Amino acid sequence: MLWALVGLGLLLAVLLLAPLRLRAEAATDPVRLRVELGLLGGLLPLALVDSTRARKPARAKPETARPAKKKRRPSAKMLRAGARAGLEALGCLRIDRLRGEARIGLGDPALTGEFWGRASGILIALPWRGFRLVPLFDRQALEGEGEIALSVIPARLLPVLARFVWRLR
Repeated sequence: MLWALVGLGLLLAVLLLAPLRLRAEAATDPVRLRVELGLLGGLLPLALVDSTRARKPARAKPETARPAKKKRRPSAKMLRAGARAGLEALGCLRIDRLRGEARIGLGDPALTGEFWGRASGILIALPWRGFRLVPLFDRQALEGEGEIALSVIPARLLPVLARFVWRLR
């Protein structure tokens, strides 16, 4: 019994201390999206979303009359605590790789230039390099491709979770 508890403790420690890796790729020509979660530092990849994979046809479910459920709306306290926890969790993320290019045209060259100038200022202020914004002055378009890889150590999220629960009390 003692060895089972020790083994369970070691397994829990490995799961909390091994980084989780989240990798996403997107493109518009051809349209594709792939999101992959890598457990144990990326050793066990798990595809969350893959638009290139063939889909199984959905089965039609028989309609049954159900009473309408009341939709519960989250309270303002829950929304504030959730937003704060989300911002704190962003501080725990590490961006391993960011690359991409977005081609944006608004149809009007003046509007495209204004948007490009404002967005370029924001992109330059960010600490990551590797993402380009290309203005298209001759047409209205939103196209591009990109890849991002993030990692987080789950143990670093435990204090964030504890503060979130504490704010909900």
